[in-house]
Amino acid sequence: MKKIVAVILSVVVLVTGFLIYAFGGSVEVKSADERIKDNEKLIVASYNTAAPWGNVLEGTHSSKRVKLFAQQINDRLPDVLGVQEINSTWVAKMEEFLPQYDYYGVKRGGDANENQSEMNGIFYLKEKFEVVEKNTFWISETPDVESKFEGAGCYRICSYLILKNKSTGEIFAHFNTHLDNESAEARTLGGTLVSERIEKILVKYGDIPVVVTGDFNQYSDEEACKALENKGFLNVNTTVDGGDNMLTYNGWTKDTVGRPIDYIFVNDKFDAQSYQVVTETGARTNVSDHYMIEAILK
Repeated sequence: MKKIVAVILSVVVLVTGFLIYAFGGSVEVKSADERIKDNEKLIVASYNTAAPWGNVLEGTHSSKRVKLFAQQINDRLPDVLGVQEINSTWVAKMEEFLPQYDYYGVKRGGDANENQSEMNGIFYLKEKFEVVEKNTFWISETPDVESKFEGAGCYRICSYLILKNKSTGEIFAHFNTHLDNESAEARTLGGTLVSERIEKILVKYGDIPVVVTGDFNQYSDEEACKALENKGFLNVNTTVDGGDNMLTYNGWTKDTVGRPIDYIFVNDKFDAQSYQVVTETGARTNVSDHYMIEAILK
C-alpha cells in the first residue's frame, strides 16, 4: 500500500510539474500605485506578442506565454503599452492578470478564425488615465472601413487613444500600429496614413504630445519610418548608443544582435529620457518572437 501511495504521489508531482511548465505557473499582480502617482515621467512600451503563433514549436505554447507576458508587464508596469498580434483569448485573461489596466483594441479583419483575429491594442493604467477619444483606421486606400491594401499580406490597422491624466488634466495621443510584412508599398502607405491622422488630431486638440508605437516590419532608414521623421518625430532608439543595432525580432531565439523593426516615435512635446530592448525570457521559452521595447519620456 505504501508503495502504491508513493507511486501515486510521484505521479501527482510529475503531473503538477508538467502543468506548471505547460501553462506558465501563476502571475504575481503588482501594485501600480507608484506609477499612478508619478506625473513626472511616462513609461511607454511596445510589444508584438505573437499570441496566436508559435504553438507548433517546442516550449512556445500560447497558454504558457500569456502568463510570461503578463508577469513581464506586472514587473515593469508601463503607463501605456501598445501591443501587436494579440487576440481576444489573451485580452480576456488580462482582466485577471493585469487588473491595473483597461484596454482598447479592434480586430483587424480578414483572419481565418477567432484565435488568429489580431488586434493592435493599447493597455493603459485605468486609475491614471481616462479616454478622451479612441479610434481605428485601416492601412488601405479606404482607411475608414475594414479593408486590405492590394498586395498586402493581410489586413493592417492602426488604433489610437487620446488619454487624459486624471490628476493633471494633461492629454496626449498614443498611436499603435503593425505594418505589413509582405508589401513595401503597404508599409509606406502606413507611415503616410499615420502621419496624416496625427496631423488631424493636432488640429483638433492643439499641439499635444504624441507617441507612436508598433512593429513596422522594416529598418529605420526605410520609408514608413522616414514618413514620421519627416514630420519631426524622433525615433527613441537613437537616444542610446547603438540603439539602431538592438534586435527586436528574435524569431523564437535568444539572439540580441541585429537591427530593430519595432519602434517608439515621439514628437517634440516629449523629452525622451531612455530606451531599452527588454530581452528577458522565460526559463524554457521566449515570451514572443519579438522583444518588448520600452521608453521613459518626460
